[in-house]
Amino acid sequence: MTINLSSNFSGGSINAHIASKLLLLAQKSLVFHQLSEKAVMPAGEGKVFQYNQYGRLNLPLNSLSEGIDPSSSDMSLTTVSATADQWGAFVELSDVAVLTIKHPLLQVAMNLLSYQAAELVERENINLLLTGTSVIFGGTATKRSGLSSLSTDVFLDAVAQKAVKNLRTDGAHEDESGYFVGVIDPSMEQDISASGGTLVTAASYSSIKTLYKGEIGEWRGVRWMRSNFIPTLTGVAAASYTSPDSPAGTFAGANYRITTAYYNKRTGFLEKLTANTAVAVSADDSLAATMPSDTNFVYKLFVGIAAGGADDVMYQAVESTLANGFIPASTAAVFLAPPVSGASIAGSDIPASTKIVHFGWVFGKEAYCNVDLQNLQVFVSGKDATTDNPLVLRRTVGWKCMFKPVIQNNSFMERIEVLSAFDA
Repeated sequence: MTINLSSNFSGGSINAHIASKLLLLAQKSLVFHQLSEKAVMPAGEGKVFQYNQYGRLNLPLNSLSEGIDPSSSDMSLTTVSATADQWGAFVELSDVAVLTIKHPLLQVAMNLLSYQAAELVERENINLLLTGTSVIFGGTATKRSGLSSLSTDVFLDAVAQKAVKNLRTDGAHEDESGYFVGVIDPSMEQDISASGGTLVTAASYSSIKTLYKGEIGEWRGVRWMRSNFIPTLTGVAAASYTSPDSPAGTFAGANYRITTAYYNKRTGFLEKLTANTAVAVSADDSLAATMPSDTNFVYKLFVGIAAGGADDVMYQAVESTLANGFIPASTAAVFLAPPVSGASIAGSDIPASTKIVHFGWVFGKEAYCNVDLQNLQVFVSGKDATTDNPLVLRRTVGWKCMFKPVIQNNSFMERIEVLSAFDA
């Protein structure tokens, strides 16, 4: 007897049932914007915001001589400025899609765009903080490339103590509750427990203190927050490069230190760097490389000076077609001239091959600030016909804002760079 199975009728007689409930997106803990100072720049006054700070007066070195005036004390003024950048994005939907899809597409688009805007602001804050000049490394390492041990170069008690010691020595101010504030990623949080450190959980004092978003507890004079949006940076094996004579370039005949940078295609974070090896480039030739094939990333190339050392600065190379833009995966790229300025990476900032560097911070008050020139605005196109959309065939949802994060005082923040035992 022949049994007619349901698969025999898959050509159109059986429809899939689409659930009304949508699956949850991965939850990201966004905490950095809340910790910054906030400043609003009035409209009509340009887009450059400036903070001023008067320095302390030097203490007199000698006592007064009777009847003789001392030299006048010199006053000093330093400035911190920020030039606001405008950001925005939108989603365009056809009227048929809005009409026929089971889910409320306009509302879904608005929700997704709100996540996008919040993560964009968080990314820009994190990228700024990664440029801070005061850094503590795990273990005995004195530079990022020296982090090597998954047992000693991790987030141990001594690292937190050193961060607090440095901030107190530099005169950083605690928050209103008398604590510094810190942010770590989930791996660093687990390293605290694994090393015997004990967090006083936020739940135990939530009745007497207003908690920060993402706050997990107190430890070593710091109120700690957890964020799973902080990128890690991984060292990978050296890439291959060539020195073709066509098209001709302006490189000198010398060894150049080169690294390929991997940027996460979804977030824009720098997440991998290849080992910077000395590559022989012939005089008056160009430099060529095929980008890695991983389509989860887009790429840039950084090149050092002729005959440069392993720790020297490398600048972003200008690609012959894409200029300073990101280079897609598997693209054959050509660079005609050695770069001498612009975005840079120090050779000492490239992790050892296979090592994953985790980042955390401890902040005093007024360590960094977000300057808003244009608050977040949301736009939803109407249902009525316009000259650009006469048949209302499209609906759009979008957002824009104009802001800039800026470091106010490098000595009021400590960046922590460590490995994690949980990457073993």
